[in-house]
Parts: sequence; C-alpha cells; structure tokens
Amino acid sequence: MSNTRFLVDQQLPRTLAVHLTRCGHEAKHVKDYPGGATLADTEIARIADGEQRIVVTKDEDFRVSHLLGKPPERLLHVTCGNISTRDLLLLFDQHHAELVAAIEHYRYVEIDRPGVIIHDPS
Repeated sequence: MSNTRFLVDQQLPRTLAVHLTRCGHEAKHVKDYPGGATLADTEIARIADGEQRIVVTKDEDFRVSHLLGKPPERLLHVTCGNISTRDLLLLFDQHHAELVAAIEHYRYVEIDRPGVIIHDPS
C-alpha cells in the first residue's frame, strides 16, 4: 500500500493526512487545495477520483453517493464517532495491517473502534 493515495475530508484533522504520509502513504487534506474548506462533496469526490485518491471521511453523504454508483470511486469511512485526534491516530495505527490489506482489494472500507469492515469488492 506504499502507493496508496488518500484525500482526507475537512471534518477530520489535517494531522491524519500527515500521519498517513509518515506511515508511507501519500495523503493530502482538503485544506491543501484552493478553497479546500469550502469545497462541495461532489468537488472533493471529483478531485479524489481524478488523482486516484481514496476519500477518508466521516461524512455519511460520501457513503450514500458511493453506494449509488457515484463518486468517489474509493472510500474509507471513519465511523468511530467523536474521537480525539490522538485516539484517531492510535485507531489507524492499531488497525494498520488490516487496513492495508482491505484497501488493496476493496473500494469501500470502514474503520471503527472494533476494527476494519469491508463493504464491497473492487
């Protein structure tokens, strides 16, 4: 998964993008793009698909769009509810191997406190 590219949505901290990069991935936060904090979900999905990035989000709208066959093509849905940045990074660390395996084979993956959930085949 060293070539895995992520686009972290605005309701998640920029620190997550930095952390994913430190773990060997290529990650950007929406705020790294012009107008990032105000980009519509459709624009974020378009950017992610155009740059072959996986959208990392807590936003249910991305899940619905993906399940309807619309962008984003690839999704990592964070469903742990409110969580401190420190605990969020720990969650990603605790389930890193599981997440790496899932992301390589599936287009819609969820991460929650208990672990990684796979939703559909690639």
